[in-house]
Amino acid sequence: MNHLFNVTGADRLILWHMDHDRIRKTWVNNTTWIFVSGSAYDLEFLSRQLDLVNWVRYSWDAQSDIYGLLKGIRIDLRPSRIKMMIEAIETIGYGRKFMVYNGDINPSLRYLSENNLTLFPIESLMSADLVPEIVTIDGKMSRNGLKSIAMDGKNLDPSRRESYGEIEERIRESSIVVYGNFGKQSESILRKVGDFGSGKFQPRVIPGSSFESYGQVHYNCNRISIPGKICIESSSFMFSEAGLNGLVELSRISSMPLETASLITPGTAVSALEVSYALRKGVLVPLYKNDHEGEKTIREMLATDRGGLVLQPDPGLYEDVHEVDFSSMYPSIIVRHNLSPETLSRDRGMQIPGTPYRVNKAKRGFLSEALQGLLERRLFYKSVKHLNRIYARRDIALKWMLLTSFGYTGYKNAKFGKIEVHEAITATGRWALTRAMRLAESMGFSVIHGIVDSLWITGNGDVNQLLSKILEETSIDIVVDGHYSWILFLPSRSGTGSLNRYIGLRTDGSFKVRGLDARRHDVPEISKRFQHEAMELLKNCATKTAIAEKRREYYALKRRFSENIRSFPDEDFYLMVSPSQHMEDYAVRNMSRIVMSKWKSMGYEINPGEDVLVKVVNWKMRLVEPVDGPGGIDYGFYGKYLERAAEPFDYLMQCVTKSGSGNRPNKSLYLFSE
Repeated sequence: MNHLFNVTGADRLILWHMDHDRIRKTWVNNTTWIFVSGSAYDLEFLSRQLDLVNWVRYSWDAQSDIYGLLKGIRIDLRPSRIKMMIEAIETIGYGRKFMVYNGDINPSLRYLSENNLTLFPIESLMSADLVPEIVTIDGKMSRNGLKSIAMDGKNLDPSRRESYGEIEERIRESSIVVYGNFGKQSESILRKVGDFGSGKFQPRVIPGSSFESYGQVHYNCNRISIPGKICIESSSFMFSEAGLNGLVELSRISSMPLETASLITPGTAVSALEVSYALRKGVLVPLYKNDHEGEKTIREMLATDRGGLVLQPDPGLYEDVHEVDFSSMYPSIIVRHNLSPETLSRDRGMQIPGTPYRVNKAKRGFLSEALQGLLERRLFYKSVKHLNRIYARRDIALKWMLLTSFGYTGYKNAKFGKIEVHEAITATGRWALTRAMRLAESMGFSVIHGIVDSLWITGNGDVNQLLSKILEETSIDIVVDGHYSWILFLPSRSGTGSLNRYIGLRTDGSFKVRGLDARRHDVPEISKRFQHEAMELLKNCATKTAIAEKRREYYALKRRFSENIRSFPDEDFYLMVSPSQHMEDYAVRNMSRIVMSKWKSMGYEINPGEDVLVKVVNWKMRLVEPVDGPGGIDYGFYGKYLERAAEPFDYLMQCVTKSGSGNRPNKSLYLFSE
């Protein structure tokens, strides 16, 4: 099978094919074009300027964007000259007279899309991924250098020169290199491979950088680039979430090369998918978004800018609870309700509840059409993910893309986004969740909690009949995401119900937890260990009575952890610290500033968003060290983490010993912006 799995380059593209077990590369001279629109007078002036440049070929043309036909000039040129040409056009037009299209598209993505090619093609959705040879490199660092090396799970001696020769040989045999780089261990390993190997192998290190995404600061570690290889960092978001199969699926549907796909966010992948779809359909892609928010009255803004619907749950313990969940609610709304910038108006089409907008369903919208394939693909893999781990990983990748596809409609730089579409989606979501609540109440259920696309209900009604009715009235797929023997909604510090902190025992014996230490990355392992052991203790307790009977064993578990805290291994006390800003920007001497200051004194600079593993030696003296440092452990400091880890289970024990707690239907609704 001739299998295209990678494209690299710009003016001259390299197409990587896998023919059975052989890798074959072909070279293609790549030419492309941009489109410029504007007034007839301004375009005529631009054409006269283009006549003065002997390497420019242009023609008068008509092309379509999502709104309709545009007349303008098509300029043919190499990808490497596009940026220079755009700068010249903006100078001629004073940055405001022209609209430029197809000007900043990844060359590989564009070539694949315009030639209707797919990376990692599969014959059917059930087919396995065909990928070339892979090598995995990892290790551990100490303050004195490399402590250990692992290649494909096999341990190698870092002091032996032969170890690096083995690594070089495996890299030479492979097309994909997966490396772990927390603590820069793989960077150090590969540098030594270059030093001790044949001399032909020279990896390049690309400096890391900090960035902000969805209000959180992250850090991209130094990246490794090896000529002729696809290099993937194992801690990259999509690879760590969905593995190689998920990353391949993302590459396949976004038309982004695998290495690029490992570096981008799910939102960028959705943008790439939309751009690819536009190119395949012959729709122009704007260089800069020019879809500004329309004027609104204060009343209209208050009505539309409200985000998702969230209930305020009464804290307590509830039995026999169903969690019903709209499947990919917001993407489903985009697709099923035909929401797209060009389909929304105020004067034509079907009224969108709670907004002044109407949607025209006479013509299919670009956004709903572009996302339909992604939605259908995800719903398919969600239904079969239990059959094979490959399908489960593809499902995770698609789930993340769909989660961000909604937020991207309101992003200020989204190519095909518009704030009115964002508002129409959330308004439809609020209507759908409210309608589901009313139907549930009319069919014998009480609503305990709800958040954006999920409801927790209890009662004696027919759940399957309820789901059918909700689907019929909202046109959005809905499923039972969990049936709980019991679920505990925890109180917030103010005493009201916490929106996203709960623990529930499903009828199949598994737990679902949110907001607990067991799911956090910034708490020591001992906190997670305690909560996991507490859940193990309760996994067969399907009723309040059964939980109450475990009270004595639970408090014995608490005492064991508290009294024997010094017997746990040091690894259980390591803390992950992720500073959100530079050291000098911290106004107080908190943990992040202390860690950054300590590392700076040792000659290391910690960047915002960079993860650092530490241990607290003496918190009273603010002494923090690397995990392999000589100091001991402040067990009193970590004891407070244990107390916090026990709070949810302490509250559970209180609930089963108090009469009348839990199963109180929630009657008060609150709206929150997501």
